[in-house]
Amino acid sequence: MVRPCLLISRCFFEEVRYDGGKIVDPLVEKLKPFIEAIPFCPEAEFGLGIPRPKIRVLKKYNQRIIWQEDTRRDLTFEMRNFFIQYLASLSQIDGALLKSKSPSCGVGTATLYEDDKKVGKTDGLFAHIFKKVFPDLPLEDEGRLRDKSLYYNFLTRIFILSRFRVEVKIENPKSLLDFHTRAKFLLKTYHEELTKEMGRLLARAESEEGKFLHYETLLKEALKKRPDRKKHANTLYHLAGYFTKRISPKERHHLIHLIEKFGLGKVDLHVPLELIKSFALRFDENYILSQIYLEPFPAELY
Repeated sequence: MVRPCLLISRCFFEEVRYDGGKIVDPLVEKLKPFIEAIPFCPEAEFGLGIPRPKIRVLKKYNQRIIWQEDTRRDLTFEMRNFFIQYLASLSQIDGALLKSKSPSCGVGTATLYEDDKKVGKTDGLFAHIFKKVFPDLPLEDEGRLRDKSLYYNFLTRIFILSRFRVEVKIENPKSLLDFHTRAKFLLKTYHEELTKEMGRLLARAESEEGKFLHYETLLKEALKKRPDRKKHANTLYHLAGYFTKRISPKERHHLIHLIEKFGLGKVDLHVPLELIKSFALRFDENYILSQIYLEPFPAELY
Protein backbone atom coordinates (compact mmCIF):
# COMPACT_ATOMS: atom_id res chain seq x y z
CA MET A 1 0.00 0.00 0.00
CA VAL A 2 1.26 3.47 -0.91
CA ARG A 3 2.66 5.45 2.03
CA PRO A 4 1.02 8.88 2.44
CA CYS A 5 3.33 11.90 2.53
CA LEU A 6 2.27 13.56 5.76
CA LEU A 7 3.29 16.89 7.26
CA ILE A 8 3.57 16.11 10.97
CA SER A 9 4.51 18.04 14.09
CA ARG A 10 8.21 17.62 14.77
CA CYS A 11 7.65 17.25 18.53
CA PHE A 12 6.47 13.69 17.82
CA PHE A 13 10.04 12.96 16.68
CA GLU A 14 12.38 15.32 18.52
CA GLU A 15 12.70 17.42 21.67
CA VAL A 16 11.49 20.70 20.21
CA ARG A 17 8.57 21.68 22.45
CA TYR A 18 8.53 25.01 24.29
CA ASP A 19 9.86 23.23 27.39
CA GLY A 20 12.45 21.23 25.43
CA GLY A 21 10.32 18.11 25.59
CA LYS A 22 9.15 15.49 23.09
CA ILE A 23 5.71 13.92 22.69
CA VAL A 24 5.37 10.13 22.56
CA ASP A 25 1.82 9.37 21.47
CA PRO A 26 0.73 5.71 20.93
CA LEU A 27 -1.47 6.57 17.96
CA VAL A 28 1.28 8.52 16.20
CA GLU A 29 3.86 5.82 16.98
CA LYS A 30 1.59 3.23 15.37
CA LEU A 31 1.20 5.40 12.28
CA LYS A 32 4.87 6.29 11.73
CA PRO A 33 5.96 3.08 9.89
CA PHE A 34 3.19 3.56 7.33
CA ILE A 35 3.84 7.16 6.26
CA GLU A 36 6.48 9.33 4.65
CA ALA A 37 6.83 11.98 7.35
CA ILE A 38 7.75 15.63 6.90
CA PRO A 39 8.43 16.74 10.51
CA PHE A 40 7.96 20.45 11.13
CA CYS A 41 7.76 22.57 14.29
CA PRO A 42 6.25 25.96 13.42
CA GLU A 43 7.64 27.71 16.51
CA ALA A 44 11.14 26.22 16.44
CA GLU A 45 11.51 26.68 12.66
CA PHE A 46 10.35 30.27 13.04
CA GLY A 47 13.24 30.82 15.42
CA LEU A 48 11.67 31.10 18.87
CA GLY A 49 14.29 28.76 20.33
CA ILE A 50 14.26 25.53 22.37
CA PRO A 51 13.21 25.93 25.13
CA ARG A 52 11.27 29.16 24.64
CA PRO A 53 8.74 31.41 26.35
CA LYS A 54 5.18 30.26 25.79
CA ILE A 55 2.96 31.84 23.19
CA ARG A 56 -0.83 31.95 23.22
CA VAL A 57 -3.73 32.73 20.90
CA LEU A 58 -5.16 36.00 22.16
CA LYS A 59 -8.44 37.63 21.23
CA LYS A 60 -7.84 41.35 20.86
CA TYR A 61 -10.03 43.91 19.13
CA ASN A 62 -12.13 41.05 17.68
CA GLN A 63 -9.02 39.55 16.09
CA ARG A 64 -6.89 36.54 16.99
CA ILE A 65 -3.21 37.26 17.49
CA ILE A 66 -0.19 35.24 18.58
CA TRP A 67 1.10 36.83 21.75
CA GLN A 68 4.25 36.07 23.73
CA GLU A 69 3.54 37.26 27.25
CA ASP A 70 7.12 37.18 28.58
CA THR A 71 8.48 39.40 25.81
CA ARG A 72 5.24 41.39 25.22
CA ARG A 73 5.56 40.63 21.50
CA ASP A 74 2.81 40.31 18.92
CA LEU A 75 4.24 37.66 16.58
CA THR A 76 1.22 37.28 14.33
CA PHE A 77 2.35 39.11 11.19
CA GLU A 78 5.84 37.62 11.07
CA MET A 79 4.71 34.09 11.85
CA ARG A 80 1.89 34.21 9.33
CA ASN A 81 4.25 35.27 6.54
CA PHE A 82 6.78 32.60 7.50
CA PHE A 83 4.15 29.86 7.57
CA ILE A 84 2.68 30.88 4.22
CA GLN A 85 6.11 30.79 2.60
CA TYR A 86 6.91 27.41 4.09
CA LEU A 87 3.62 25.80 3.04
CA ALA A 88 3.94 27.26 -0.46
CA SER A 89 7.26 25.41 -0.78
CA LEU A 90 5.63 22.02 -0.22
CA SER A 91 4.40 19.82 -3.02
CA GLN A 92 2.74 16.45 -3.21
CA ILE A 93 1.67 16.12 0.41
CA ASP A 94 -1.43 14.14 1.31
CA GLY A 95 -2.38 15.85 4.57
CA ALA A 96 -1.13 16.96 7.97
CA LEU A 97 -1.15 15.61 11.53
CA LEU A 98 -0.37 18.26 14.13
CA LYS A 99 -0.02 18.59 17.91
CA SER A 100 -3.27 19.11 19.78
CA LYS A 101 -3.86 22.17 22.00
CA SER A 102 -0.81 23.95 20.60
CA PRO A 103 -1.23 27.70 19.87
CA SER A 104 0.45 26.94 16.55
CA CYS A 105 -0.83 23.48 15.66
CA GLY A 106 -4.08 22.76 17.48
CA VAL A 107 -6.99 21.96 15.14
CA GLY A 108 -9.84 23.61 16.96
CA THR A 109 -8.19 22.62 20.25
CA ALA A 110 -5.92 25.61 21.01
CA THR A 111 -7.01 27.66 24.01
CA LEU A 112 -8.26 31.15 23.13
CA TYR A 113 -7.54 33.88 25.67
CA GLU A 114 -8.99 37.32 26.19
CA ASP A 115 -6.73 39.24 28.53
CA ASP A 116 -5.85 36.48 31.04
CA LYS A 117 -9.13 34.59 30.73
CA LYS A 118 -9.75 31.42 28.75
CA VAL A 119 -12.74 32.17 26.52
CA GLY A 120 -12.89 29.18 24.17
CA LYS A 121 -11.09 26.98 21.69
CA THR A 122 -9.73 27.83 18.25
CA ASP A 123 -7.23 26.78 15.58
CA GLY A 124 -3.55 27.39 16.16
CA LEU A 125 -2.08 29.88 13.68
CA PHE A 126 -0.20 27.28 11.62
CA ALA A 127 -3.27 25.02 11.45
CA HIS A 128 -5.38 28.00 10.41
CA ILE A 129 -3.01 28.88 7.58
CA PHE A 130 -2.70 25.24 6.47
CA LYS A 131 -6.48 25.23 5.96
CA LYS A 132 -6.18 28.34 3.79
CA VAL A 133 -3.28 27.06 1.68
CA PHE A 134 -4.52 23.45 1.39
CA PRO A 135 -8.32 23.64 1.81
CA ASP A 136 -8.84 20.24 0.18
CA LEU A 137 -6.31 18.22 2.21
CA PRO A 138 -7.07 16.33 5.45
CA LEU A 139 -5.84 18.03 8.61
CA GLU A 140 -6.12 16.71 12.16
CA ASP A 141 -4.35 16.82 15.49
CA GLU A 142 -3.63 13.67 17.47
CA GLY A 143 -6.08 14.60 20.23
CA ARG A 144 -9.04 14.69 17.87
CA LEU A 145 -8.08 11.29 16.48
CA ARG A 146 -9.15 9.67 19.76
CA ASP A 147 -12.57 9.78 18.12
CA LYS A 148 -12.75 6.54 16.09
CA SER A 149 -14.86 8.08 13.35
CA LEU A 150 -12.41 10.97 12.86
CA TYR A 151 -9.48 8.54 12.98
CA TYR A 152 -10.98 6.22 10.35
CA ASN A 153 -11.92 9.16 8.13
CA PHE A 154 -8.48 10.77 8.37
CA LEU A 155 -6.66 7.55 7.51
CA THR A 156 -9.04 6.80 4.65
CA ARG A 157 -8.48 10.23 3.13
CA ILE A 158 -4.69 10.33 3.39
CA PHE A 159 -4.32 6.81 1.98
CA ILE A 160 -6.75 7.30 -0.92
CA LEU A 161 -5.08 10.60 -1.86
CA SER A 162 -1.65 8.98 -1.73
CA ARG A 163 -2.87 6.18 -4.01
CA PHE A 164 -4.12 8.73 -6.51
CA ARG A 165 -0.90 10.75 -6.35
CA VAL A 166 1.33 7.72 -6.95
CA GLU A 167 -0.76 5.38 -9.08
CA VAL A 168 -2.57 7.72 -11.49
CA LYS A 169 -0.39 9.17 -14.24
CA ILE A 170 -1.41 11.62 -16.96
CA GLU A 171 0.68 9.71 -19.48
CA ASN A 172 -1.24 6.52 -18.68
CA PRO A 173 -4.97 7.21 -19.27
CA LYS A 174 -5.92 3.69 -18.18
CA SER A 175 -4.55 4.36 -14.69
CA LEU A 176 -7.30 6.91 -13.99
CA LEU A 177 -10.03 4.49 -15.04
CA ASP A 178 -8.47 1.70 -12.98
CA PHE A 179 -8.32 3.96 -9.93
CA HIS A 180 -11.95 5.05 -10.29
CA THR A 181 -13.09 1.44 -10.69
CA ARG A 182 -11.32 0.35 -7.50
CA ALA A 183 -12.35 3.43 -5.52
CA LYS A 184 -15.99 3.44 -6.62
CA PHE A 185 -17.64 2.07 -3.46
CA LEU A 186 -15.52 4.27 -1.23
CA LEU A 187 -16.27 7.40 -3.24
CA LYS A 188 -20.00 6.68 -3.41
CA THR A 189 -20.01 6.41 0.36
CA TYR A 190 -18.52 9.88 0.62
CA HIS A 191 -20.40 11.66 -2.15
CA GLU A 192 -22.61 9.76 -4.58
CA GLU A 193 -23.38 12.69 -6.88
CA LEU A 194 -19.75 13.68 -7.36
CA THR A 195 -18.86 10.02 -7.95
CA LYS A 196 -21.37 9.95 -10.79
CA GLU A 197 -19.87 13.18 -12.13
CA MET A 198 -16.42 11.56 -12.05
CA GLY A 199 -17.78 8.64 -14.05
CA ARG A 200 -19.28 10.99 -16.65
CA LEU A 201 -15.97 12.85 -16.82
CA LEU A 202 -14.09 9.65 -17.65
CA ALA A 203 -16.49 8.96 -20.52
CA ARG A 204 -16.08 12.40 -22.10
CA ALA A 205 -13.71 13.26 -24.92
CA GLU A 206 -11.26 15.62 -23.22
CA SER A 207 -7.51 16.09 -23.07
CA GLU A 208 -5.91 13.65 -20.65
CA GLU A 209 -4.29 16.45 -18.66
CA GLY A 210 -7.59 18.33 -18.36
CA LYS A 211 -9.41 15.16 -17.36
CA PHE A 212 -6.77 14.31 -14.77
CA LEU A 213 -6.85 17.76 -13.14
CA HIS A 214 -10.66 17.91 -13.18
CA TYR A 215 -10.91 14.44 -11.64
CA GLU A 216 -8.40 15.34 -8.92
CA THR A 217 -10.47 18.41 -8.01
CA LEU A 218 -13.67 16.34 -7.82
CA LEU A 219 -11.91 13.63 -5.78
CA LYS A 220 -10.71 16.05 -3.12
CA GLU A 221 -14.08 17.76 -2.99
CA ALA A 222 -15.89 14.44 -2.62
CA LEU A 223 -13.72 13.44 0.33
CA LYS A 224 -14.32 16.62 2.33
CA LYS A 225 -17.49 15.58 4.13
CA ARG A 226 -17.14 12.67 6.54
CA PRO A 227 -19.83 10.04 5.83
CA ASP A 228 -22.08 9.01 8.71
CA ARG A 229 -22.95 5.46 9.72
CA LYS A 230 -26.08 5.50 7.56
CA LYS A 231 -24.06 6.13 4.40
CA HIS A 232 -21.57 3.41 5.33
CA ALA A 233 -24.46 1.03 6.10
CA ASN A 234 -25.97 1.70 2.65
CA THR A 235 -22.65 0.76 1.05
CA LEU A 236 -22.41 -2.38 3.20
CA TYR A 237 -25.92 -3.46 2.16
CA HIS A 238 -24.96 -2.86 -1.48
CA LEU A 239 -21.88 -5.04 -1.10
CA ALA A 240 -23.89 -7.68 0.76
CA GLY A 241 -26.25 -7.85 -2.23
CA TYR A 242 -23.54 -9.57 -4.24
CA PHE A 243 -23.74 -12.59 -1.93
CA THR A 244 -27.14 -12.80 -0.24
CA LYS A 245 -28.50 -15.30 -2.80
CA ARG A 246 -25.38 -17.48 -2.65
CA ILE A 247 -24.95 -17.88 1.10
CA SER A 248 -27.02 -19.85 3.58
CA PRO A 249 -29.97 -18.23 5.41
CA LYS A 250 -27.97 -18.30 8.67
CA GLU A 251 -24.98 -16.61 7.02
CA ARG A 252 -27.25 -14.02 5.43
CA HIS A 253 -28.94 -13.31 8.77
CA HIS A 254 -25.55 -12.96 10.46
CA LEU A 255 -24.25 -10.56 7.79
CA ILE A 256 -27.36 -8.35 7.93
CA HIS A 257 -27.26 -8.44 11.72
CA LEU A 258 -23.64 -7.21 11.73
CA ILE A 259 -24.49 -4.35 9.37
CA GLU A 260 -27.41 -3.39 11.63
CA LYS A 261 -25.11 -3.49 14.68
CA PHE A 262 -22.67 -1.24 12.87
CA GLY A 263 -25.49 1.18 12.06
CA LEU A 264 -26.34 1.32 15.76
CA GLY A 265 -22.72 1.99 16.71
CA LYS A 266 -22.21 -1.38 18.43
CA VAL A 267 -19.38 -2.64 16.22
CA ASP A 268 -16.67 -0.94 14.15
CA LEU A 269 -16.81 -0.75 10.35
CA HIS A 270 -14.10 -3.33 9.75
CA VAL A 271 -16.24 -6.05 11.42
CA PRO A 272 -18.89 -6.37 8.66
CA LEU A 273 -16.24 -5.55 6.05
CA GLU A 274 -14.16 -8.56 7.05
CA LEU A 275 -17.17 -10.85 6.65
CA ILE A 276 -17.98 -9.37 3.23
CA LYS A 277 -14.36 -9.86 2.24
CA SER A 278 -14.51 -13.52 3.28
CA PHE A 279 -17.55 -14.07 1.05
CA ALA A 280 -15.81 -12.31 -1.84
CA LEU A 281 -12.86 -14.69 -1.40
CA ARG A 282 -15.13 -17.73 -1.24
CA PHE A 283 -16.97 -16.81 -4.45
CA ASP A 284 -13.92 -15.37 -6.21
CA GLU A 285 -15.58 -11.96 -6.68
CA ASN A 286 -12.53 -10.13 -7.96
CA TYR A 287 -14.41 -6.87 -8.57
CA ILE A 288 -15.37 -6.71 -4.89
CA LEU A 289 -11.92 -7.83 -3.76
CA SER A 290 -10.38 -5.01 -5.80
CA GLN A 291 -12.39 -2.37 -3.96
CA ILE A 292 -10.31 0.01 -1.84
CA TYR A 293 -13.33 0.35 0.46
CA LEU A 294 -12.65 -3.14 1.87
CA GLU A 295 -9.25 -2.04 3.19
CA PRO A 296 -8.75 1.72 2.74
CA PHE A 297 -5.66 1.72 4.96
CA PRO A 298 -3.38 -1.00 6.40
CA ALA A 299 -5.18 -3.43 8.72
CA GLU A 300 -2.48 -2.86 11.37
CA LEU A 301 -3.87 0.65 11.89
CA TYR A 302 -7.38 -0.41 12.95
